[in-house]
Amino acid sequence: MSPAQLKKLQELSQVFSQGKANPKQIEQLSTLLAQINHFEEEPQQTTNDVTFVAAPRFV
Repeated sequence: MSPAQLKKLQELSQVFSQGKANPKQIEQLSTLLAQINHFEEEPQQTTNDVTFVAAPRFV
C-alpha cells in the first residue's frame, strides 16, 4: 500500500466511522480497496508460479 493510499484510507475511515459517508465516498473506498487488494495479490502470483515437469514413464 502506498503512502497516498494509506492517507486516503485513513480519511475515508474517519468519515465512515462518523456515519457521514456519501455515495461518492463509498465508491472511492470501494475503488481504493480494489487497488490495494490487487496490489497485494500481484507479488503472491509471481512468487507462487511453479512449473511441474512430469517424471518420465518407463515401461
